[in-house]
Amino acid sequence: MFINNNKNAIPISVLGKNDLKNFAKDNLTQNNWIEQNNFSAKPGEILLVPDDNGKIESVLIGENTRDNPYSKLFAYKLSQSLPINNYYFSNINTTDHLPYISWAMGGYGYNKIQNNQPKLYLPDEIKDEVENTVKSIYFTMDLINHPANILNTDYFAELIKKYFADKECKIREIKGQDLLKNNLPLIYEVGKASEYEPRLIDIEWGNKSKPKITLIGKGVTFDTGGLDIKPSSGMLLMKKDMGGAANILGLASMIILNKLDVNLRVLIPIVENSISSNSFRPGDILKSRSGMTVEIGNTDAEGRLILADSLSLADEDNPDIIIDMATLTGAARVALGPEIVPFFSTNDHIAQDLQILSKELQDPVWQMPFFMPYERWLDNEISDINNSPNTPFAGSIVAAEFLKKFVKNTKNYIHFDVYSWNSGTNQTLPKGGAAQGIRSIYAFIKNHYNLS
Repeated sequence: MFINNNKNAIPISVLGKNDLKNFAKDNLTQNNWIEQNNFSAKPGEILLVPDDNGKIESVLIGENTRDNPYSKLFAYKLSQSLPINNYYFSNINTTDHLPYISWAMGGYGYNKIQNNQPKLYLPDEIKDEVENTVKSIYFTMDLINHPANILNTDYFAELIKKYFADKECKIREIKGQDLLKNNLPLIYEVGKASEYEPRLIDIEWGNKSKPKITLIGKGVTFDTGGLDIKPSSGMLLMKKDMGGAANILGLASMIILNKLDVNLRVLIPIVENSISSNSFRPGDILKSRSGMTVEIGNTDAEGRLILADSLSLADEDNPDIIIDMATLTGAARVALGPEIVPFFSTNDHIAQDLQILSKELQDPVWQMPFFMPYERWLDNEISDINNSPNTPFAGSIVAAEFLKKFVKNTKNYIHFDVYSWNSGTNQTLPKGGAAQGIRSIYAFIKNHYNLS
């Protein structure tokens, strides 16, 4: 995918329409070929320019317009379409990561060995961080793309432990009945109907004296909806219901591989929301780790239950910030579609910084509001709270308000309602499991909490 020097490599020039005339003047031998092929540097337009022997002398690609939110992620199709050879960007700022990450996305293949690919020179200045980012994103996409018959709760936990085993992490796993002994009852209740035991993976890494960052990811390996069963069409993509966990794990990987100077904790509750004689039921009242009682309005609102206990556990340490990611609500997709990740923050300054970074990094996230008046929809007559109140309105906000009730000590809390999937709408990424928002979050943590 990448090479360490550009000796004998073919230049790739990114040209806007205004640049093309100057390029043609400076490269007179290529001008006739450009004209004969009617190359006008339209966004994404590619032209291979041959030398006198018919070999590729250079590659030209039309620059994206600035109003394209993915303008710098143009290399995805290049790495898929160019003949096998070595290439380098001739006129890209060597500190700009995005074209190189984009190139790597074009080389991704689930369960495929991608050896016969064109290769791109990766400048030394950005080599380590780009490679670490790509490795982390690949890890996220691989996890999401695994079918549920392979990625059951046992195998998911095994993959996590294997990936982080050589990274100086302390890893603890609590599973099955031990969840009850460790006061994690909601995680147990959601996952107890499956033949594969529910569990919590707890990862610690870094310097204990540094800012404490706690990350939490929803890890539902498959969601039938429980006794409030989904229709078959609603289950087709439910292998991705662990996409929040996969994205959090990819984010953790970026932090660890790039050795940010932080105190990191990662909590991954892993369950399969299955159906059996011991499934939790609509109308059940369950006690959470925090002591709050929850009436089950809908068994298909299980993600917020496993996050609730995880948030309570995280909050007991009063970290500098808690960030969770979850494939939580269809309402989030109705609001912002599959590509923009909505998030909720208790700190508006943090939210503003995240939005600015996401625009720069072309990794779109968008702040939605916590809105206290909507808390009343969570009120319940026979328990402290209902997990799925009977209202058709503001589903993503109501879910976020539910989660916020379990964060009592920690000042800074951010919840991301992520889709974790690309059905083809985003043409800068492979179809399938998607890493969304984590480059923005990584940059935010690096800028605000990394003390090295």
